[in-house]
Amino acid sequence: MRASLSAALAALGDLVRGRGNGIRAVVVLGVVVVLLQVTLVPRIGGDGFGGTPDLVAALVVSVALLRGTLVGAVTGFSAGLLVELLAPTDTLGVLALLYLAAGAWCGRFAESPEPPGLAVTLALVALVAALVPVGVAVLDVLRGQEIPIGYLLGRVALPQALFSAIFAPLVVVPARRLLGPPRVVEPLMVPR
Repeated sequence: MRASLSAALAALGDLVRGRGNGIRAVVVLGVVVVLLQVTLVPRIGGDGFGGTPDLVAALVVSVALLRGTLVGAVTGFSAGLLVELLAPTDTLGVLALLYLAAGAWCGRFAESPEPPGLAVTLALVALVAALVPVGVAVLDVLRGQEIPIGYLLGRVALPQALFSAIFAPLVVVPARRLLGPPRVVEPLMVPR
């Protein structure tokens, strides 16, 4: 089973890597992760534990760490907007902007001389997954809704961070396999 999964990932990587710095790989991975996020993830966790895993956070962090600020920000915005379009909310664009900020921030780590390890990646996924519901709650408070802080932190943000860190390798490992070694992809970048 593991060998066949590895062979399938390798074949998919060969298919999407092609030209264009792996942008096709990012698009394919993004669509798959967003579809999993809106179809299967709501069934995981549930009311007994609070939050659910945020696979989109894992996608955004992975792509940003492997391809830099610009690709991470564009991936975050695109994935967030796609999630909002497929699972409509009352405010369109909030998740897109939050994931854009997360992708831009995490992309700064791609510029370091050493690529971040798996532990750093999982920590960033947990942090982003915890901050996204806090950002949505801040907007809700600005719109006049009352949100108890204890409920937000104890029943939504912290469980979502924990679940996201647990399920993140399902996205991080294929992303590393498909995108290859980290390299910053920026248009109009002047070679040194």
